[in-house]
Amino acid sequence: MAAAKPDAPTIAELFDEIAELYEEFSGTLDSAEHPLSEWMAAHLPRGRRALDIGCGAGRYTVMLAALYDEVVGADAAPAMIDIARRERPRPNVRYQVRDAFDVTPAKDGLFDVVFGFSSVFLMGAPRVILPHLAALVAPGGAFVVFEPQRPADYGDENWRINFAFQIARTAYDVTGRLESSINVLRLFGHRNWTEISERSAPMNGPEFRREYTAALPGTVFMENVFPGLLTAYWRRATG
Repeated sequence: MAAAKPDAPTIAELFDEIAELYEEFSGTLDSAEHPLSEWMAAHLPRGRRALDIGCGAGRYTVMLAALYDEVVGADAAPAMIDIARRERPRPNVRYQVRDAFDVTPAKDGLFDVVFGFSSVFLMGAPRVILPHLAALVAPGGAFVVFEPQRPADYGDENWRINFAFQIARTAYDVTGRLESSINVLRLFGHRNWTEISERSAPMNGPEFRREYTAALPGTVFMENVFPGLLTAYWRRATG
């Protein structure tokens, strides 16, 4: 991850300005053909409490709310939390403007599942953020992460253009709607998205497996759970 200049906006501040665009983009991922809610119901451990870290506008928070009695959706970008509270309120969900490192066992207790969708790679070095988030998992619980995969041509002159059209095509394949592809291109063409992608490059597949295995031995890697995303699943022992 490239370091930001001292006076540069934070990742959360960059997301604040494009929150509505990101909400539209995220909507392109909603599809009956790829029901992540069904996967969650089949694979997440039973329990009472869940944490959606880097929850954005709450799309996956509400899926957790259907499975758990109490859900915390935490995101450092106030504009994203504003959208979540406006669009996806649930009686058993508390949306909070919080940095991931501000969520701790001492303040918040432990969770039966800690879930991150396309967010953990934005939070810092894997060797630092992964143990922190895993420490929030209750015995017998799970830490589940979905992350984008770094493009093979990352760093090449036209990699952003190629990646934008690749994701736009995926959005069309998932939804069957041209509007979905247009929403992707509007977001990926924004200057804030360019800066976010420069400062927070996702890992490629081998790096993802290596970093998660080193930080969290026993991590299981699942294939083809969600189009274009890598999936890591770690369980804390019950003892």
